[in-house]
Amino acid sequence: MTILLPINFLIITFILINRNPNYWRESLILASVIWGILLVVITEFLSFLKLINFNWLLSSWLVICMILTYIYFCLNYKLKINTSSILKRNNPIQPSTIILLSGVSLIVLIVGLIAIIAPPNNWDSMDYHMSRVAYWIQNHSVAHYPTSYTPQLYQNPWSEFAILHFQILSGSDFFANLVQWLSMVGCIIAASLIAKQLGANLKGQVFSAVVTATIPMGILQASSTQNDYVLAFWVLCLAYYVLLTVQVEKKEIWTNSFKIGSSVGLAILTKGTAYFYVFPFLVWLSLILLKRLRWQIWKPAFIIGSISLLLNISHYLRNYNLFASPLGEPNSYRNEVLGINILCSNILRNLALHIGTPIGLWNGIVNKLIQIIHTFIGLDVADPRITFSKTFFVPGGWSTLGIPGNENSAGNLVHLALIILCIGIFILKKNLRKQNYLSAYLITVISTFLLFCFLVKWQAWNSRLHLPFFVLMSPFLGVVLSKIKKQKIAFIIAIILLISSTSWVLSNRYRPIIGSNNIFQTNRIEQYFSNRPYLQRTYTRAVEFLNAKKCSNIGLSMGNDPWDYPLWVMWQHKKQEMVKIQHINVTNVSAVLEKEYPYQEFEPCGIIAMETKRSKQEKRQEINFKNKAYIRELDSPELGVFIKK
Repeated sequence: MTILLPINFLIITFILINRNPNYWRESLILASVIWGILLVVITEFLSFLKLINFNWLLSSWLVICMILTYIYFCLNYKLKINTSSILKRNNPIQPSTIILLSGVSLIVLIVGLIAIIAPPNNWDSMDYHMSRVAYWIQNHSVAHYPTSYTPQLYQNPWSEFAILHFQILSGSDFFANLVQWLSMVGCIIAASLIAKQLGANLKGQVFSAVVTATIPMGILQASSTQNDYVLAFWVLCLAYYVLLTVQVEKKEIWTNSFKIGSSVGLAILTKGTAYFYVFPFLVWLSLILLKRLRWQIWKPAFIIGSISLLLNISHYLRNYNLFASPLGEPNSYRNEVLGINILCSNILRNLALHIGTPIGLWNGIVNKLIQIIHTFIGLDVADPRITFSKTFFVPGGWSTLGIPGNENSAGNLVHLALIILCIGIFILKKNLRKQNYLSAYLITVISTFLLFCFLVKWQAWNSRLHLPFFVLMSPFLGVVLSKIKKQKIAFIIAIILLISSTSWVLSNRYRPIIGSNNIFQTNRIEQYFSNRPYLQRTYTRAVEFLNAKKCSNIGLSMGNDPWDYPLWVMWQHKKQEMVKIQHINVTNVSAVLEKEYPYQEFEPCGIIAMETKRSKQEKRQEINFKNKAYIRELDSPELGVFIKK
């Protein structure tokens, strides 16, 4: 039950903050921000001392929870949230609202069940999300280490920090997916709160919750260890505090500056794409503060910048010391050329990711139309300077029981259509355009998408990076839907969203809850290999072979696509004693770390080597490491196992 300690801190903090039951959402968001900051502080402090282990994490959370509990009883706080006080309104909640909230709750509960039962098994989890957590646990530190796959080092780590705490305190990865799921819940709550700030009534706030909960990419990601939903939550926190700041009196700006700085820092620490989503909101805030504060604007700017930097400084320094850049390796995803035609191209191609259908004719027509437009603007539709994957295509969409949803490339067709519809209604309705801050919010959110398209190369899996944009649009959609005269139409739209989400909930390609390969009937180890099932037998043979040799120091020579996390899991499952795993003969910049303590002392008794095209052609029979020869003793098409002479 030690896994509950971090959650207990969040709950106690919420209780201490929440003095008015009608403002429970505001209190929950602030408590989450405080929780996020504390998690960073604990992780970085223990990492500096190389004390990231069960005892120290347990002690840290236990002491902090005890202090908060003591404060709670000293101040004699009482949790005043009770259903009767919140639901006691002049206008009672209508049955339609109850139906929509029930639908949202059902989606959240089912996705949460999937998150707990299914293991983390998407491609990125196997390559770096979960792999880096395993190495941090082994090294008792989040410091960089030698690896053949450098994204394990330089990618922004907040989500994995949270997974690290859950994994150490629980002793397994059963709760790793909950970081994204909890972020989904937070986004639903925060989106409804922003809708309220934008002037939505109760129905509008519920509509915002429905829109957020039914985003296909969000449903698929919420049961994984991807980090786009976590980023979306921190950006929503930022959006709320920016909106609150531009609406409040001057004296409250300073308090909100701390909250804005924290939200910005946590967003950036979560994912590199945060810069695109954060920047437009900071521009909006700057314009408002410049008008109000004039030359004194440097004060809140200093607070926001300082807090953001402090939260990221340790990660920046680790990257700078190894890569000579706080951001890590040079970004190959950035557009090599810029211009209006580049922006138009990427807008079209990124939108195309969300309009694909299982109908080949439709996809072909869209593809051809986009190619014609590119001819007109003087660009190749697959220009390698602005296309990461070197080819462009309109992917098939819609999750049905026969076409499972893919969390790497699923589109949000219905939501995109709803966004276009609501923007059209907003333009046509004068009373909506006059509504305070709604126009500014819409422009800011659209700017995040435009900035993304302007700077980032097109790739087939960009749709998952768009998740924060769709979540940010949810409050706007809720406001517009609540202003439609015929509310039955808005209710029908919400029902359509809930019904259309069913297939995404049930038929996640890698974590399905129906069918012969559902998560309830499929062996947990087998589920780790959902993306690459052909590797399971090979990995199993390698682990069993090295176990039989009583080899506990394992060297990895895995190339640029390591997929090493399943090995950690299988050793934990097969063997009681501790094994040590380390990448060897690294050829990238992290190779310098092999010469530093404690990595320089590593001497493997066996090496697992991922076979590349070149190694298959050469049929290598020997690997040399530290002037010692390791001879191939186990052969397979994907892996080779080498034992020291």
